[in-house]
Amino acid sequence: MQLSPGAFNAFLGGVGQDFQWRRAAACPCISPASGAATPNCPFCSGKGVTWAAEVPGKAAMQQQSPRKQFAMFGVFEPGDATLTIPSNSVLYGAGQFDRFRALNSTNPFSSSMIRGDNDKLLGSIQSISRVFWIAGSAIVEGGIPTVGADGALTWTTGEPPAGAAYSISGIKYDEFFVYLSLPSDRNAHAGAALPRKLLARKFDLFGR
Repeated sequence: MQLSPGAFNAFLGGVGQDFQWRRAAACPCISPASGAATPNCPFCSGKGVTWAAEVPGKAAMQQQSPRKQFAMFGVFEPGDATLTIPSNSVLYGAGQFDRFRALNSTNPFSSSMIRGDNDKLLGSIQSISRVFWIAGSAIVEGGIPTVGADGALTWTTGEPPAGAAYSISGIKYDEFFVYLSLPSDRNAHAGAALPRKLLARKFDLFGR
């Protein structure tokens, strides 16, 4: 049987989605003795992994599960997805903990935070629509912050008071990290560069 990498790539190029890929690297703050990251590391925020700049590419979303499932090699959490990567995509070299931001898929979010304590947003934020908090018996509408690359929030006006609990809502891109590179030799079939399969997990679950 002769398989055609070109035919696979052409098909996946047509049904694939646009992603932004970020290569993962272990952070130097990880302790050689315990394997744990420094909790207040300014580069990885205690995650133990840093990510390079985004690179655009295409991949096919083979499936995304809405419920928890169990498989021989572990547990599938809700939102887990299987990505199929064509061999002519720059994403073909992706590995464990790499990040994929799905440019064609967004979801609303709303979170409660403490100003100056835990107010960093996880994932890739498309836009912020509302910020508000309670002062006495009144609702105070705040300004719209900008979101830094590390998720830190910055206000030019309408910033919540230090230590205040506030609500923040908006839209964010679906973002995944490579949880498993599923064992398979199909991408090396008789030397032919065939599509790779990767198990991706919602980035909100990274480190949990």
